[in-house]
Amino acid sequence: MASLKIEGTVLTPASGDAYAAALERNSALSQLPAGLVVQPASYADVAAALAFARAQAPPLEVAVKCGGTHSATWASSAGGLVLDLAPLNRVALADDRKSISVQGGARWGDVYEVTARERVDVAGSPLWFIGVGGFSTGGGYGPLMGEHGLAIDNLLEATVVLADGRIVKTSKDEEPDLFWAIRGGGGQFGVVVELVFKVHPYAGPFGAGVLAFPGTEIEKVVHAIKTWKDSMSPAEKLTISFSRPAPHFKPSVTLLPMVLHDTDGERSAKVLAPFRTGALKPVFEKVASVPDLNTASHGADASLKSAPRRLIIRGTITSDFTPALVLAVWQKWVAFTETSEDVRGSAVMFDVTHPGKLTAVGAADTALPLRVPHYWMAIQGRSTTDEGVAAASAWTKDLAEFVRQKNTELSGTDLGWFINMCQGDERPEDVFGANLPRLRKLKAKYDPHKVFSKGVVIEPLAE
Repeated sequence: MASLKIEGTVLTPASGDAYAAALERNSALSQLPAGLVVQPASYADVAAALAFARAQAPPLEVAVKCGGTHSATWASSAGGLVLDLAPLNRVALADDRKSISVQGGARWGDVYEVTARERVDVAGSPLWFIGVGGFSTGGGYGPLMGEHGLAIDNLLEATVVLADGRIVKTSKDEEPDLFWAIRGGGGQFGVVVELVFKVHPYAGPFGAGVLAFPGTEIEKVVHAIKTWKDSMSPAEKLTISFSRPAPHFKPSVTLLPMVLHDTDGERSAKVLAPFRTGALKPVFEKVASVPDLNTASHGADASLKSAPRRLIIRGTITSDFTPALVLAVWQKWVAFTETSEDVRGSAVMFDVTHPGKLTAVGAADTALPLRVPHYWMAIQGRSTTDEGVAAASAWTKDLAEFVRQKNTELSGTDLGWFINMCQGDERPEDVFGANLPRLRKLKAKYDPHKVFSKGVVIEPLAE
């Protein structure tokens, strides 16, 4: 410890409450007892921490925490060194208002506070508490994706601390191989301590809220969504959730709309009309105009606050919003959540956002290979007790594999896995596809000794 000299803070189990607070994660299952937690005050602190970890015999495992929201233990370490980037959370809008600089420890709420105040927008996360760094290096699907693409498609440059301690800037013109790798390759190539994103004109006000339907209406709702999707525009999206809300805990399907440029509510009324017909009416509805993404990103705060914190998330990609597949998932979800009160908080989410901008980028142009039209879905296994965790974990894995296989059968294309919803036991070939060989060569170039070995691990491959 004496050789680790930094401006920031070093926490150990002897640090008491501060150490315990630094271990907290969005999922209680993601928390591991680190040997030490480094909270850097500068980029040089990050380099010093990496040098310290490498110098130990054996070298310490390194984990990097941005927002700490991943449900696996990618941002935690049992006995190793955790780089908690939370103090590095500065956000600065450029004077020309065309770009915004975000430090790697910021959360999207930090970004949205600035963009809301300045009446501009950036392609970020739908939730305020998600870390900018982890979200972006995994791809970055968000509410502005229909109009502006993924977060990585809006990344202009980044600052990265490499495994050997070098602090480098990377862009399409500077260290272009590294820039390609961090756009979809996950946290396998260095610590991304600063990102510069393209800024877009204000996209609000936003029509947002909830339309809830009883489970008995599931077939009508799913077919209405399918019809709606076929004529949707890039300025609107739907998130579909299967859940059992209190106090009766009956199966329900909830639509969470997001409508851009909704100045007077008329766009929302028109977009949501198919879900307010005589044959299909919500039993609960609350849709309103919100002024900015900062407000919209807090929309799920109340429901998430009461959700069980023993959480495992897996997810996958579907080629289309196919009723047969969605209804099969519904049946499997209903059956599982009826097995025990411990796991009835488990949920499923499908996101339907216009994929046009996503497909405008080539599959080999960034490390993220998923550039055909597709939609993501997330499976949340939640348990109120330790005893229910194993069942929730097995269910999330089985259901994700079912969806992938069923989608392959229906579409004729295996889309593999989406890295930000992996747990780490997935094959890299199924995550990175045809881009894996290049990623392996770049791993050998930038991190040959696998200092960064959390998540979906890429094995170095020398030239």
